[in-house]
Amino acid sequence: MKLSDVMSAASGLTSYATLALVIFVGVFLGVALDLLGSKRRHEALGLLPLENEITPGERAARGERR
Repeated sequence: MKLSDVMSAASGLTSYATLALVIFVGVFLGVALDLLGSKRRHEALGLLPLENEITPGERAARGERR
């Protein structure tokens, strides 16, 4: 059995490569459009605090020390 025989029998595998490429391009475009298209949403999320600010009175009520 020659390598050319094996490769000619594997001709049906090209559809898997094409399908993988189509899925990749679709996901890539979806992520790119989400990141570039929703600028207002990302700006609003960027203004959210990273951690809650606890006042000294709330800290004492919880029994926490600094």
